[in-house]
Amino acid sequence: MAAIEPEEWDDKLVEPLLPAPPGDTGELLPLDLHPAVVLADDECHQMGGDNVVHVVDDPDVHQPVVELRGPDARVVFSCHNVMQFLVLFVRNLDAYFALDIEVVDNTKTYRTFHITNSRSLARVQASTCQMPLAFGKGGSWRRVCLDVHRMCKDAFGTSHAATVQVQVYATCRLLRVFFQDVDYTDPELPPMLAVLE
Repeated sequence: MAAIEPEEWDDKLVEPLLPAPPGDTGELLPLDLHPAVVLADDECHQMGGDNVVHVVDDPDVHQPVVELRGPDARVVFSCHNVMQFLVLFVRNLDAYFALDIEVVDNTKTYRTFHITNSRSLARVQASTCQMPLAFGKGGSWRRVCLDVHRMCKDAFGTSHAATVQVQVYATCRLLRVFFQDVDYTDPELPPMLAVLE
């Protein structure tokens, strides 16, 4: 992997979860060595069955991606991020897909957003919001941009303080997962996060 110079993204407030942010050497960590992917793969091996989290080469994006398959397959990204937007580049594999976003709000209450393409209606309970995701069919890649600030306000009437965890469940492929302060277009992103060449 090529070294990434910090000035290539210093003018943007962007924090990658996938791929892993460059370390001290400036090198991007290969996806199969990403701590969240390694942990998810180990978890799948311990559970057995049809659960798989692994890195594959995707023919459409010509890059390695993380594939999640099986009823209990998931990858967990722990974080502490105050930015407004969470972005995922995810490939629909013509199956159900879900993600959980755990946040802390201004009342110091932990809230969970469960977002899935298996629901058609939203439902809000005390500290949980279930939301539908129109994902389409056909195995295509989608850019999903979630405004977590607005989601907190609309669902709970509170202000987002920080996102503390993002869990992605099978069945899907992941290319990128990151936070950003504004909804940047692909050409505005740092090279390590841009999808289009």
